[in-house]
Amino acid sequence: MKKGTRGVVLSIRPEIQAERLKVTVSIRTDSGETVEAHMPDRELAAVLPRSILLGSGSSAHPSLMDTMTPILARMTEGRRVRVWQYKDRWFFSFQPWRGVRFRDDTESTRSA
Repeated sequence: MKKGTRGVVLSIRPEIQAERLKVTVSIRTDSGETVEAHMPDRELAAVLPRSILLGSGSSAHPSLMDTMTPILARMTEGRRVRVWQYKDRWFFSFQPWRGVRFRDDTESTRSA
């Protein structure tokens, strides 16, 4: 698989490792390969805002996973991502906003 490849998240697997939340996802790349990739902390923070789930606390009960797992699934599964390798591990990131173009559909319907 080439560096910087793109794909779609098929499924997520959140788990507690060494008292920390780690999320692994299965991604189907554009070339049809399936790869297991890790969710970087910055992506996790974008999907699961800590301040909303924990307030100012720094510890959580494992039962919070029952709340976080469906949120992670809904916010991640089916999304298009970029996949890359770093130190023999695969990671992914969501598509950046800079590629998004806002268009006014009312303009196209007025001219039709």
